[in-house]
Amino acid sequence: MSELNKPASIEHEQLIRRLLSDPKKAEALKWLKGSSTIDERTIGAFKTNRASIEFVTEIYRAGALEIIAVHIKKILRRNSYRTGKLVVKLPQDAKSRNAIFNWCRQQGDSLGFSPDPDCGESHLFLLLD
Repeated sequence: MSELNKPASIEHEQLIRRLLSDPKKAEALKWLKGSSTIDERTIGAFKTNRASIEFVTEIYRAGALEIIAVHIKKILRRNSYRTGKLVVKLPQDAKSRNAIFNWCRQQGDSLGFSPDPDCGESHLFLLLD
């Protein structure tokens, strides 16, 4: 069985279910666009809302079906919100999936890690903090 055909692990699918059941979650782009000067919203190490929106938009352009921001936390000292955790719903078609995994690989290369190969999972978990 090749790596591409290897089934997603039970642990991975359990993690995705647990993340998606989080009450502090929202569709990432909609959540980010709801930001204001009073309560700026950001993802990961991005310092601005605009940079966070550009990042999420890149993932959608690569072919993601949906991106959910999970574990959203309020930063009290700045009255802002942030998360470093995204759940990306993957498409079925190989070309789009490949584009997303290539995008992840490029991100990982710049951060010094290599993402797992495509194992047919329904979602990816991106830990950005």
